[in-house]
Amino acid sequence: MENIDPSKIIYRRASTKDVEGIFRLYESLSTEDLYMRFLYIKRPSMEEIERYIKDPNIIVYVAEYDGKIIAEGVLHRSGEVAVVVHPSYRRKGVGKTITRILYEEAKNMKIRSIFFYTSPDNYPIIKISRSLGCRLRMVEGLYMGIIDICIDENKDA
Repeated sequence: MENIDPSKIIYRRASTKDVEGIFRLYESLSTEDLYMRFLYIKRPSMEEIERYIKDPNIIVYVAEYDGKIIAEGVLHRSGEVAVVVHPSYRRKGVGKTITRILYEEAKNMKIRSIFFYTSPDNYPIIKISRSLGCRLRMVEGLYMGIIDICIDENKDA
C-alpha cells in the first residue's frame, strides 16, 4: 500500500463495532510485530478487544482508511500508551498522529505524563517518541519512554 492519501485517514474513538476490524489488524501482524507491541507473542481475542474497548479506564482510538482499521492506539488511565500500525501503512505518520491524539486525551484527563515500554530493537517507536520529546531510560532490559504533559493549572481558574 504505497500511495495512500493521508487526508482520507479517519482518526476516531473506537467502539464495540470496531472489534472485528481491530482483530483483523492484529491478525496482520507478524510474531515480531506482536512482540514489539506486547513484549510477548499473543494475539488478543475478540473478547479481550471488546473488554478493553468497554473499560472506562481505557481510551482506544483507531485510524481507518478506506473502511479498514489500519492502526490502534490505547491509553490507560495510568498513562500507559500502546500503538500498533498495520505493516502496509507504516512510515506514513499514522503512529505519530495517534500518539499525539492520545497525548491530548491524557492532557484532558489531567494525566501528567504518558509512558510505554518497548524493546531496544523497536527503532520506529523510538524515533517517533524522540520526535515527540520523549525521555527514554532502560528498565530491566527494556526502554521505558516517558512524555511529560504540560498542563495549564490556571486554565479553569
